[in-house]
Amino acid sequence: MNLLTKITLVLTFLVLFVTSCLKPESFPAEPAIEFVSFDALGDSGQLTFSFTDGDGDIGLSQSQLSPPFDTSSYFYYNLYIHYFEKMDGQWIRATADPGGNNFPTADSITFAYRIGNITPLGQNTALRGEIEVVLEPFYFNTNSNHSDSLKYEILLIDRNQNISNIIETPLIVR
Repeated sequence: MNLLTKITLVLTFLVLFVTSCLKPESFPAEPAIEFVSFDALGDSGQLTFSFTDGDGDIGLSQSQLSPPFDTSSYFYYNLYIHYFEKMDGQWIRATADPGGNNFPTADSITFAYRIGNITPLGQNTALRGEIEVVLEPFYFNTNSNHSDSLKYEILLIDRNQNISNIIETPLIVR
C-alpha cells in the first residue's frame, strides 16, 4: 500500500468517525421548560427560562389568527406567566381554574405573551434555547400591601397545542 492510499484510508476513516458522532438532538414533541433566572430591573423584572421541543413548532406568526389561535381562544397566546403572592404562609393566586388546568381567569394576574415563530429550517427541527421575558411596567402587584414575597408559574404552548410542564420561580422578595 502506498502512502497516498494510506492517507486516503485514514482520512476516510476519520471523516466517517466524526460524522457518526454528530447525531441530531432529539427531544419529546411536547415543549419542556426549566427555570434559569429572575432579575429585578427596578420596577420591571426579567424572567429567563430554557426550553426544548422535539418537533420545533414553537411560536406563532402574526398572521396565525384562525382557530384555535384566534383572539378569543386560550391558544391565542403561547406563553403564560401566572403571579402568586405568599399570604399567611400559603401561595395564593387570585383565582384558579376549577378544572385544575391553571388556565388564567379574568381576575387573576397573568402575563400572557405571543412568541413569534422560531421553527428552524432543515431536517433536524429539534429546538433548544432560552427565552427572556421582561415583565413590565411592574413585576409585582402594586395594589398589594400585605405581601412582599412572590413567585411565578410559567407554561409554554406549541402550535400543536402541546402544553409544557409547569415550572415555578424560586421565592422573589420585592
